Amino acid sequence: MEVFNILFVAILGFSIIGNFFSIPGNFIIVLNTFWYGLVTGFHQYSLSFLITLLLIALLVEFLEYVVIAFGARRYGASRSAVIVGILGGIAGGISGFFVSPVLGALIGGFLGVILGSFSIELIRGKTWQESLTAAYGAVLGRVGGLTVKALGTVVMIAILATKLAL
Repeated sequence: MEVFNILFVAILGFSIIGNFFSIPGNFIIVLNTFWYGLVTGFHQYSLSFLITLLLIALLVEFLEYVVIAFGARRYGASRSAVIVGILGGIAGGISGFFVSPVLGALIGGFLGVILGSFSIELIRGKTWQESLTAAYGAVLGRVGGLTVKALGTVVMIAILATKLAL
């Protein structure tokens, strides 16, 4: 059982770092907690606790995209550029992961946001400078969104640690 607990804690630690590499760390926490519950017979927490963690993960995921949208819109990005920037960030993170699991995912995520928002603004007829400004806002939003996501992960782990007395 000791090895199992070490693995459980290691996966929790990975979930924090994973958020910065376009890996859904908050959902890894939920799955890891579900797995822990199955192995231990849900003696230390209930299914409603697991559902609460899932709701927190969904809320944090939603807030991440709100922050990205806010940053991009604050710097003049259109609604289309925000959507394409977010999708570009996801696609860039996933495709970058296959090039280099750690660095590629991080760089790919940022490049996807930049190229997605920048190209849409150019297509919509904005100047290079306006398009770059919108892309800059999208990048700031991405950084803010990742920060919100990482903080959400820390909160989820703190709640879990309190419940399990880790």
